Amino acid sequence: MRFLRKFISFSTGVLISRTTGLLREVFVAYMLGGSGKADAFYVAFRIPSLFRDILGDQTFNNAFIPAYTESGESRQFLWAVFIQFMSIVVSIVILGTLLAPLLVGIVAPGFLKDPERFHLTVQMTRITFPSLLFFSLSALFMAILNVRGKFFISAVSPAVINISIISMPFLLPVHEKAVALAWGLLAGVVLQSIFLFSFVRTLPSSPDFRHPSLKTFWRLIIPVLVSYSFTEINMFFGTLIASFFGRGSIAYLNYGFRLFHLPVALVGVAMSIVALTDFSRIHAEGRSAVAHLKKTLLLSASITIPTAIFMLILAEPIVKIVYQRGHFSPEDVGITAKVLSIYLLSLPLVNLSKLMTSYVFSAKDTRTANISFAIGTLGDISTAVILGPFIGFYAVAWGHVVGSTMRVLFLAFRIFKNQ
Repeated sequence: MRFLRKFISFSTGVLISRTTGLLREVFVAYMLGGSGKADAFYVAFRIPSLFRDILGDQTFNNAFIPAYTESGESRQFLWAVFIQFMSIVVSIVILGTLLAPLLVGIVAPGFLKDPERFHLTVQMTRITFPSLLFFSLSALFMAILNVRGKFFISAVSPAVINISIISMPFLLPVHEKAVALAWGLLAGVVLQSIFLFSFVRTLPSSPDFRHPSLKTFWRLIIPVLVSYSFTEINMFFGTLIASFFGRGSIAYLNYGFRLFHLPVALVGVAMSIVALTDFSRIHAEGRSAVAHLKKTLLLSASITIPTAIFMLILAEPIVKIVYQRGHFSPEDVGITAKVLSIYLLSLPLVNLSKLMTSYVFSAKDTRTANISFAIGTLGDISTAVILGPFIGFYAVAWGHVVGSTMRVLFLAFRIFKNQ
């Protein structure tokens, strides 16, 4: 029951943040539709997000929470991590901002044939890339709050970013609305960091760079970075492949993925983070967490399988209700509904893999996690490359299904083979 209460608390916060996220997507669709400007905005959004997802939320949760729990929530350990980690992030932000044209050319090479779209994307990337610094700060604050059991606060905080993105086109006297959206992202991430810090309330302390748990953190974070880098490789190749299939391809994949990711966040992300704190404490006590894992897997499957079936049946009406207004046409609805339907086939698998990944990270079994991500990435990219010439950008969504299936099968085999 304690786990269920914590899960409901986290899911409530996620529901609020994802609802505002969906409103953000509706607003962007209304403003930009399936245009080249929408593609430019989402690439500019995605480039710092690639680094954020490697350095941010899930990385910090899977590396920091076991180490912070082990340290007894030591402030000396906390501030040592803060100084060392943020020094690395600042260096990345400076380089990324300076090298924005190169990054856009790498992530979306198809844009090079469209100079107007390419230059707009570079301009917005230079606005959005500094947000990585504040994304990383927020990740640290959220991990602290999760260890303390304040799941609702950490889960609801992304709503601040979404509200900022929606508000900025009305507040900034900028002719190009896509640029105003980019400024809204940066302002929102700064405000999110301030919001989270107001709840952390951890006073500064002398950092202990020799704290034994600091070694645990760095021993964990490098393999965790490698693991989540595979996820970003998937995103990178998906964007790269889609950039060659005409205007709107990246936007359609994004619109469909955002709808698909709502139940992923409500169940998979929320449950895996709550379970991670429980798994870490169980392992710290020298006990097996397999029984707890089985219960969470069963709970996840019982929620996500009916949800996937329901959303598959109603895919087109859902897309129509959410997106069809402004520049988003009936044709855009049909294309996005197809993308959403493909992604939904992987919904139960994605959520199961997130729980099993939390389990292996809490057990400090980074090797199993890394192999699973590598296998999933191989299946994802191979499928997209093979099917791309035949079905276009839909191959990116099918790659997600194949990669998720391969990850779940591998993780289940490694965890339960001796049970």
